[in-house]
Amino acid sequence: MRLKASFTIEAVFIMPIVLFTMVFIIYLSFYLHDYCKIRGITDGVLHKASMNIKHQTDVASGRVNYDEINNGLLDRIFGNPDSKEMEIENYISRLLSKGLIATEITDINATKGTLNLSIRVEASFKFPLKGLQWIISSDRTMLVEAKSAYHYPADSVRLSEVILDTGSKIKGFDKLKESIGRLLSD
Repeated sequence: MRLKASFTIEAVFIMPIVLFTMVFIIYLSFYLHDYCKIRGITDGVLHKASMNIKHQTDVASGRVNYDEINNGLLDRIFGNPDSKEMEIENYISRLLSKGLIATEITDINATKGTLNLSIRVEASFKFPLKGLQWIISSDRTMLVEAKSAYHYPADSVRLSEVILDTGSKIKGFDKLKESIGRLLSD
Protein backbone atom coordinates (compact mmCIF):
# COMPACT_ATOMS: atom_id res chain seq x y z
CA MET A 1 0.00 0.00 0.00
CA ARG A 2 1.42 3.31 -1.05
CA LEU A 3 0.30 6.76 0.11
CA LYS A 4 0.57 9.69 -2.16
CA ALA A 5 2.39 12.81 -1.04
CA SER A 6 -0.65 14.87 -2.01
CA PHE A 7 -2.31 13.98 1.34
CA THR A 8 0.56 15.69 3.16
CA ILE A 9 0.39 18.75 0.93
CA GLU A 10 -3.38 19.01 1.41
CA ALA A 11 -2.98 18.67 5.17
CA VAL A 12 -0.49 21.55 5.18
CA PHE A 13 -3.15 23.82 3.70
CA ILE A 14 -6.19 22.44 5.53
CA MET A 15 -4.83 22.16 9.11
CA PRO A 16 -4.22 25.91 9.64
CA ILE A 17 -7.75 26.63 8.47
CA VAL A 18 -9.17 23.98 10.82
CA LEU A 19 -7.10 25.23 13.76
CA PHE A 20 -7.96 28.84 13.03
CA THR A 21 -11.68 27.97 12.87
CA MET A 22 -11.49 26.16 16.21
CA VAL A 23 -9.71 29.08 17.90
CA PHE A 24 -12.19 31.53 16.37
CA ILE A 25 -15.16 29.52 17.66
CA ILE A 26 -13.63 29.36 21.14
CA TYR A 27 -13.15 33.14 21.28
CA LEU A 28 -16.56 33.75 19.81
CA SER A 29 -17.98 31.70 22.69
CA PHE A 30 -15.94 33.86 25.12
CA TYR A 31 -17.42 36.98 23.54
CA LEU A 32 -20.97 35.61 23.72
CA HIS A 33 -20.47 34.50 27.33
CA ASP A 34 -19.26 37.92 28.39
CA TYR A 35 -21.98 39.75 26.46
CA CYS A 36 -24.73 37.57 27.95
CA LYS A 37 -23.30 38.00 31.45
CA ILE A 38 -23.14 41.79 31.09
CA ARG A 39 -26.66 41.89 29.60
CA GLY A 40 -28.08 39.64 32.32
CA ILE A 41 -26.51 41.59 35.19
CA THR A 42 -27.55 44.93 33.66
CA ASP A 43 -31.15 43.80 33.15
CA GLY A 44 -31.30 42.25 36.63
CA VAL A 45 -29.95 45.36 38.35
CA LEU A 46 -32.26 47.58 36.29
CA HIS A 47 -35.29 45.56 37.36
CA LYS A 48 -34.18 45.49 40.99
CA ALA A 49 -33.34 49.21 41.02
CA SER A 50 -36.58 50.28 39.34
CA MET A 51 -38.56 48.30 41.90
CA ASN A 52 -36.58 49.68 44.83
CA ILE A 53 -35.84 53.23 43.74
CA LYS A 54 -39.22 54.59 44.79
CA HIS A 55 -39.01 53.11 48.28
CA GLN A 56 -35.57 54.45 49.30
CA THR A 57 -34.01 51.01 49.59
CA ASP A 58 -30.51 49.73 49.20
CA VAL A 59 -30.16 48.44 45.63
CA ALA A 60 -27.89 45.52 46.54
CA SER A 61 -29.82 44.13 49.49
CA GLY A 62 -33.32 45.55 49.01
CA ARG A 63 -33.32 46.69 52.65
CA VAL A 64 -35.53 49.74 53.30
CA ASN A 65 -33.76 52.84 54.66
CA TYR A 66 -36.47 54.12 57.00
CA ASP A 67 -34.44 57.19 57.94
CA GLU A 68 -34.55 58.42 54.34
CA ILE A 69 -38.22 57.69 53.65
CA ASN A 70 -39.51 60.65 55.65
CA ASN A 71 -37.22 63.14 53.92
CA GLY A 72 -39.77 63.44 51.13
CA LEU A 73 -39.87 66.21 48.57
CA LEU A 74 -37.34 68.52 50.24
CA ASP A 75 -34.67 65.83 50.09
CA ARG A 76 -35.43 65.26 46.43
CA ILE A 77 -35.00 68.98 45.73
CA PHE A 78 -31.97 69.71 47.93
CA GLY A 79 -30.44 66.24 48.30
CA ASN A 80 -27.68 64.71 46.23
CA PRO A 81 -29.34 63.65 42.95
CA ASP A 82 -26.42 61.47 41.91
CA SER A 83 -26.31 59.28 45.03
CA LYS A 84 -28.72 56.64 43.69
CA GLU A 85 -26.96 56.57 40.32
CA MET A 86 -23.58 56.11 42.03
CA GLU A 87 -25.01 53.31 44.17
CA ILE A 88 -26.33 51.51 41.07
CA GLU A 89 -23.04 51.99 39.18
CA ASN A 90 -20.99 50.66 42.10
CA TYR A 91 -23.29 47.66 42.48
CA ILE A 92 -23.00 46.76 38.78
CA SER A 93 -19.25 47.23 38.94
CA ARG A 94 -19.04 44.84 41.89
CA LEU A 95 -21.13 42.23 40.10
CA LEU A 96 -19.11 42.50 36.89
CA SER A 97 -15.70 42.51 38.56
CA LYS A 98 -15.61 38.70 38.48
CA GLY A 99 -16.60 36.15 35.88
CA LEU A 100 -15.80 37.90 32.60
CA ILE A 101 -13.42 35.87 30.45
CA ALA A 102 -12.02 38.18 27.78
CA THR A 103 -13.76 41.50 28.37
CA GLU A 104 -12.80 44.55 30.40
CA ILE A 105 -15.45 47.00 31.61
CA THR A 106 -14.55 50.54 30.52
CA ASP A 107 -17.60 52.59 31.62
CA ILE A 108 -20.78 52.18 33.63
CA ASN A 109 -23.39 54.93 33.60
CA ALA A 110 -26.74 54.96 35.41
CA THR A 111 -29.20 57.80 34.81
CA LYS A 112 -32.28 58.31 36.94
CA GLY A 113 -34.98 60.54 35.51
CA THR A 114 -38.25 61.59 37.06
CA LEU A 115 -40.07 58.47 35.91
CA ASN A 116 -37.39 56.37 34.21
CA LEU A 117 -34.07 54.69 34.84
CA SER A 118 -31.42 53.78 32.28
CA ILE A 119 -28.16 51.89 32.58
CA ARG A 120 -25.35 51.89 30.02
CA VAL A 121 -22.36 49.55 30.23
CA GLU A 122 -19.40 49.82 27.87
CA ALA A 123 -16.78 47.11 27.66
CA SER A 124 -13.77 46.27 25.54
CA PHE A 125 -13.29 42.74 24.19
CA LYS A 126 -9.67 41.59 24.35
CA PHE A 127 -8.74 39.30 21.46
CA PRO A 128 -5.50 37.63 22.56
CA LEU A 129 -4.02 36.86 19.14
CA LYS A 130 -2.50 40.22 18.24
CA GLY A 131 -1.82 39.45 14.57
CA LEU A 132 -5.37 38.25 13.98
CA GLN A 133 -7.30 41.11 15.57
CA TRP A 134 -8.38 42.25 12.12
CA ILE A 135 -10.69 39.22 11.95
CA ILE A 136 -13.06 40.61 14.52
CA SER A 137 -14.19 44.14 13.81
CA SER A 138 -11.77 47.01 14.29
CA ASP A 139 -14.11 48.37 16.98
CA ARG A 140 -14.08 45.83 19.80
CA THR A 141 -16.37 47.90 22.01
CA MET A 142 -19.29 46.07 23.53
CA LEU A 143 -22.26 48.29 24.45
CA VAL A 144 -25.20 47.20 26.58
CA GLU A 145 -28.07 49.63 27.27
CA ALA A 146 -31.19 49.01 29.30
CA LYS A 147 -34.06 51.36 30.14
CA SER A 148 -37.05 51.05 32.40
CA ALA A 149 -39.90 53.23 33.57
CA TYR A 150 -41.09 53.26 37.14
CA HIS A 151 -44.15 54.75 38.77
CA TYR A 152 -44.09 56.42 42.15
CA PRO A 153 -47.68 57.43 43.02
CA ALA A 154 -46.74 59.31 46.20
CA ASP A 155 -44.43 61.57 44.20
CA SER A 156 -47.14 62.21 41.62
CA VAL A 157 -49.59 63.21 44.35
CA ARG A 158 -47.04 65.50 46.02
CA LEU A 159 -46.16 67.22 42.75
CA SER A 160 -49.84 67.65 41.88
CA GLU A 161 -50.55 69.21 45.26
CA VAL A 162 -47.64 71.62 44.90
CA ILE A 163 -48.74 72.61 41.39
CA LEU A 164 -52.39 73.06 42.39
CA ASP A 165 -51.47 74.97 45.54
CA THR A 166 -49.11 77.24 43.63
CA GLY A 167 -51.60 77.67 40.80
CA SER A 168 -54.41 78.67 43.16
CA LYS A 169 -52.31 81.61 44.36
CA ILE A 170 -51.85 83.00 40.83
CA LYS A 171 -54.26 85.74 39.77
CA GLY A 172 -56.62 84.60 37.03
CA PHE A 173 -56.10 80.90 37.76
CA ASP A 174 -59.83 80.30 38.24
CA LYS A 175 -60.62 81.79 34.80
CA LEU A 176 -57.91 79.67 33.20
CA LYS A 177 -59.25 76.58 34.96
CA GLU A 178 -62.78 77.29 33.70
CA SER A 179 -61.51 77.82 30.14
CA ILE A 180 -59.64 74.55 30.19
CA GLY A 181 -62.69 72.78 31.62
CA ARG A 182 -64.88 74.12 28.82
CA LEU A 183 -62.35 73.05 26.18
CA LEU A 184 -62.19 69.55 27.61
CA SER A 185 -65.96 69.16 27.91
CA ASP A 186 -66.57 70.25 24.28
